[in-house]
Amino acid sequence: MLEKVCKDSQMLADMFVNYDCDIDGPNLFERMVSALSRIAHGSQSADRAAVASSQTVSVKGSSIQCLVSILKSLVDWEQARRDSSNHGSVAESHDDGASARSLATDETKVQEDGRNQFERAKAHKSTMEAAISEFNRKPAKGVEYLLSNKLIENKASSVAQFLKSNASLDKVMIGEYLGQHEEFPLDVMHAYVDSMKFSGLKFDAAIREFLKGFRLPGEAQKIDRIMEKFAERYCADNPGLFKNADTAYILAYAVIMLNTDAHNPMVWPKMSKSDFVRLNTASDEEECAPKELLEELYDSIINEEIKMKDDLHAAKTSKVRPEIEEKGRLVNILNLALPRLKSASDTKAESEKIIKQTQAVFKNQGQKRGVFHVAQQVELVRPMLEAVGWPLLATFSVTMEEGDNKPRVVLCMEGFKAGIHLTRVLGMETMRYAFLTSLVRFTFLHAPREMRSKNVEALRTLLALADMDMDALQDAWTAVLECVSRLEYITSVPSMAATVMQGSNQISRDSVVQSLKELSGKPAEQVFVNSVKLPSDSIVEFFDGLCTISAEELKQTPPRVFSLQKLVEISYYNMARIRLVWARIWSVLAQHFIAAGSHHDEKVAMYAIDSLRQLGMKYLERAELNKFTFQNDILKPFVILMRNSRSEKIRGLIVDCIVQLIKSKVGSIKSGWRCVFMIFTAAADDENEYIVESAFENVEQVILEHFDQVVGDCFMDCVNCLIGFANNKCTSRISLKAIALLRICEDRLAE
Repeated sequence: MLEKVCKDSQMLADMFVNYDCDIDGPNLFERMVSALSRIAHGSQSADRAAVASSQTVSVKGSSIQCLVSILKSLVDWEQARRDSSNHGSVAESHDDGASARSLATDETKVQEDGRNQFERAKAHKSTMEAAISEFNRKPAKGVEYLLSNKLIENKASSVAQFLKSNASLDKVMIGEYLGQHEEFPLDVMHAYVDSMKFSGLKFDAAIREFLKGFRLPGEAQKIDRIMEKFAERYCADNPGLFKNADTAYILAYAVIMLNTDAHNPMVWPKMSKSDFVRLNTASDEEECAPKELLEELYDSIINEEIKMKDDLHAAKTSKVRPEIEEKGRLVNILNLALPRLKSASDTKAESEKIIKQTQAVFKNQGQKRGVFHVAQQVELVRPMLEAVGWPLLATFSVTMEEGDNKPRVVLCMEGFKAGIHLTRVLGMETMRYAFLTSLVRFTFLHAPREMRSKNVEALRTLLALADMDMDALQDAWTAVLECVSRLEYITSVPSMAATVMQGSNQISRDSVVQSLKELSGKPAEQVFVNSVKLPSDSIVEFFDGLCTISAEELKQTPPRVFSLQKLVEISYYNMARIRLVWARIWSVLAQHFIAAGSHHDEKVAMYAIDSLRQLGMKYLERAELNKFTFQNDILKPFVILMRNSRSEKIRGLIVDCIVQLIKSKVGSIKSGWRCVFMIFTAAADDENEYIVESAFENVEQVILEHFDQVVGDCFMDCVNCLIGFANNKCTSRISLKAIALLRICEDRLAE
C-alpha cells in the first residue's frame, strides 16, 4: 500500500498541500520520508530479537524503493505539470462534496496565488516550527524569534494566546517563561491568567484547569508570582467565596505543597488531613478557608494527583512498550517499523486505541470543515524537495557506504539521478551540488584499492548524467572530468589496473577491471563529444575544468597529456561557436597552452606547441573582417613562448609551426600578421643560425609575394622585423638581404 502511495505523484502533492502546508496539520509527507529514511538506515526502533535478518534486509530494501519512488514521482509531476497548459491552477472541493470552484475571479490574481500560496504557507509553517523549537530550548529567545518574524503581535495578550493554543510547546518551558520577573514576561503571565475563566469551579478543579497548560517552575519565587495571580483571578470570577485574595493565594500554595507531599515518593512522612487543616487555619476564622473546604480539598488531592495533560498522556503510554509510544505518528499508523511479534494483549490494546481515535475523529468532524486542495502546480515540487531532499541524500549515502547489495545500489543510483535532475530544473544549487559531489565520491576512482562493484555503478551513473543531463553538472565539471582522467589512467596503465580491488578474489577483480575498461571507451568519450550541446556559460566552465585537470596531469611523474589531447579535440568540436564565446574560451586555453608549452619536459612542451598549431590552423579557416584582432589573440601564445623559451628545439618548432601556418593559410591571415612578425623578430635575435635563416626566408617570401596583405596595420611590425634581421648576430648575408628588403618596402610603399 505504501509503495502505491509513493508512486502516486498526485497523492503525494495533495498530501503535501493539505497537511504539510497547513499550519494546524501534521507534516505528513515529511514524516513519511523521515520514517522511511530511518528504516532504511536501520535506526527505526524495533524488537531486534523478534526480527529475522532476512526480514530486516527486505524491509530496508522496500524502504529505499519507496524513497526512490517518491523522487521519481516528483520528477513525473514536474514534467507533467510543465507540459500541461493548465499548470498553475488549483481546484478546490469542499468536504461535503461541493463542486470544484476557483480560488478567485480575477485571472491574474489566480495565477499569482497559484504560484505562491502553498509555498508561502509552507515557509510560514517552517518558520513557526523553528520558533517553537527555539522556545523549547530558550523561551525568551523563542518569543524574540516569534516577534522578529512577525508571527505574533508585539502584545502580551498575543503571546499569552500563543502559549495557550500551541500544543507543540514544551509545558516546562511555558512555566519557566511565565515565572520570569521581567516586565514583558510578567505582563504575558497576567494576560495568560486573565484569559482563563474559573466561574463556578471548585477550588481544586480551578487549580487543575489552571495547571493543564504548563508545569510550575521549580523556583519558589516564580511559583509565588504565578499562584498570586491565580488567586486574584479566582476571586474575581468567584466573588464572596473568600474574604480576600490573600486567603485564596495561601490556600493555592498549600494545595500545591500537598500535591507534592502526597504523590512524591521521596517525601516521608506524609501529611495527614488534620495536619493540613491545622496548617491552613488562622486565628481569625474570617481570614481562613472553611474547615469543610479544607477537608474536601485534602481528599480530592490525595485521591487524584494534579497533573498536566502531558502527564496524563505519559501515564497511559508508559504501560505500552517503548517502540509504540509515538502516538499518532505516521510510522505507527502505517505500521512502518520493522516486523515484530505481538502478544494478544498488545493487539487488543492497539485495537481499542484505534477505535477510540476513530471515534474522536467522528466527534470532531464538524469542528473544522476545511477545503481540500487538488494541487496542479509545478512550483509545489520545490518546497516538497526542500523538505525531504537532505534526508533522502543521507539515506542514499549511508546505503552506499554500508554494503555492496546490487539491487539496493541500483535503487540508490536511480535516486541520485532523479535528485540531481530535479534540483537542476528547480534551481536548487546547493542541494544539486551536494548530490553530485556525493555521487562523484562514491566512484572511488581516487582509491582503486578500495573499489567494488557498487563504485562502478556510481561511475556508470555519473557518465550517464554527463550524456543525458549535461546541464545538471554545471559547476561540477572539474570533478567529473577528474573522474574521466583517473579512469583513463587506471585502465591504460597496467600497474594501476593491478591495484583495483586489491585483496579480493581474482574473478571479482577481473570483472570490475573489465567494467572500467568498457566505461573508459564510448561512455567516457561521449562526455567530450557532447560538449557541443552545452550552453555558453557551461562550455566555458567545461574548458576551465579540463584545463585544471590537464595542469594536474602535467605535474605527475611521468607527465600525462590525456586531458591536453582532449582540449584540442573539444576545441575542434566547438569551433563553430560564436566569436564572443570563443574569446572567453580562448582566454582560458591560451594561459594553459603557455604553461604546457613551458613544461620542463621537452616532449610535453613540443606536444603542447604542436596542439596550439593545430588550433591556430583550424581557427584561421574562419574569415576575419577588417579591424578585428582575434587572430592576433589566437597566435599570441606563440610570441610569449618564443620569447621565453630557452630550448633551441622549442624555438625552432615554433618557427616551423608559423612557417607551416603561413604556407597553408596565407590568404586568411589578417590581424595575425602582427604576431607573425613579432615571432620572426624574436627569431632574428636568436643565436641558432638555422632558426634565423628559416625565419628570414619566410619573411622575405611574404614581403615579395604578399606585400599588399601586410602594408596595412602591420607595416611597422614588418619594418621592425627587418631591422631585427639587419642586426642579427649569425650572418652578415642575412643582414644585407634584410637591408635590401627594407629598400623594397620603401619603394613599394611609395608606389
